[in-house]
Amino acid sequence: MSVVASSKEDRCLDFCIDSKTPSAPLDFLSLPLPFIELPSTVGGLKDCAEFHICSLLKKTTLSADDEDALDDGFVLCDLNIIRKKLQVWRQLFPRVRPLFALKCNPDPMVAAVLGQSGVCGFDCASLPEVELALKSVSNNPRLLVYANPQRAEKDLEMALSLGVRALTFDGPEELHKVHRAYQQRLAAQSNSRPPQMILRILVPDESSTVPLGEKFGASPARIASLANLALTLGLRIIGVSFHCGSGNHDPRAYRIAIELAAEAIQTIDLVQKDHKAACWLLDIGGGYPGLDGMGGDAGRFCGSKVKLDESLVQEDETETTEKVSNIVSPLLNKLFPHEQIHFVSEPGRYFVEGAFALCSRIYQAQSEYASESRHTVVRRHYFIAQGVQGMFKDCLLCNEVFTPVPLFVDSCCTDVIRIPSVIHGPSGELYDIIARDHPLPFLEAGDWLLFDRMGAYTLSIAARSDRPPIRYVIGGTAISR
Repeated sequence: MSVVASSKEDRCLDFCIDSKTPSAPLDFLSLPLPFIELPSTVGGLKDCAEFHICSLLKKTTLSADDEDALDDGFVLCDLNIIRKKLQVWRQLFPRVRPLFALKCNPDPMVAAVLGQSGVCGFDCASLPEVELALKSVSNNPRLLVYANPQRAEKDLEMALSLGVRALTFDGPEELHKVHRAYQQRLAAQSNSRPPQMILRILVPDESSTVPLGEKFGASPARIASLANLALTLGLRIIGVSFHCGSGNHDPRAYRIAIELAAEAIQTIDLVQKDHKAACWLLDIGGGYPGLDGMGGDAGRFCGSKVKLDESLVQEDETETTEKVSNIVSPLLNKLFPHEQIHFVSEPGRYFVEGAFALCSRIYQAQSEYASESRHTVVRRHYFIAQGVQGMFKDCLLCNEVFTPVPLFVDSCCTDVIRIPSVIHGPSGELYDIIARDHPLPFLEAGDWLLFDRMGAYTLSIAARSDRPPIRYVIGGTAISR
């Protein structure tokens, strides 16, 4: 079977991006779930949390969702942060279309806000994510990539029937699987065009919190043989992708990865040259920090417009996406000075980490006393409904540290005695600990704790039955620099 030559329409899909094209305005009426615009009296995240708790307590009639929120806690989401992060992304990576990695947080409101923008697509790792992405981009499959290189064959068949055009792979098994799924599709629709393949390559990811090279990626020695197999099966490789690992700590890793990707593209083009097929896509992956370094987080959960607080622009030693862009954007211009190659990326944490926070109600509190005195409290133990088997799973997976902030307590008050406190999850297991010996005022059952920056790999990891209710808000905007 010969590879299908691509038309200009196929070549571009909808991945080409013009940095001068403005994002579409947010259509509030078309958002799928309720939200509120914060009043001007709300001055930040802590105010926002306390405002919502007080609003719940004042209700005379509570829905089941409200009761769950009061009993165990709820999540706050500032949708405006999502939009602001997209604006900053376009400053940092003017040639790179973001494809939001839905596996990071498959929230329908986040997907709707990004999908409405007209400049953001979606990276999908599962069929449910494909379906959510399609809903969010008016059923335009040309704005998403089914990027899991290890899929069930039935899921592939369904994705192709939904119109998905771009698929990643990293081995011969997946190529054969895609070929069979396409043959099934071709039998049902004779004019169906074969999917376009993106080869995921192996790159160094030792500097990341969650390395992915153990699971995904083709080594340089396998690229030519995989390209030849794709040709034999009539599947065209349109480009290369890589991932430097989730939570990457070294921006220089992107330089090495992009250089390896450029070499991989040359190898594939040599294999495909007799078929007049050349790569036109480079996916530079994800792993970007949740902090952008450009003030995109300024004014989070705030009810009024605020000037950019320079203290919110991160210090030099902080990992920021701006530092990645300082390496990536010039390198892309140097290696690919013309527009033969279009660029996409898979930011996840970048968009949502700072847009979500968790408000947890303490349902049990215990004191630990000094051995010589039953009147001297040396430690307090607090139990909340979410633990390391739910939204705080990164405590185990990545040794992540989550800082509890007490609500309805003046954090600046110097005369409040702080006691070393342990925050436990609900399981009662010894390992189900969120924070150890964190200084907190003396709290009781029924008091509230706030955990900030809870948007990435939290709700998506928690079991569906254990996910707390979400309260969506539209916060203030920061004046750009």
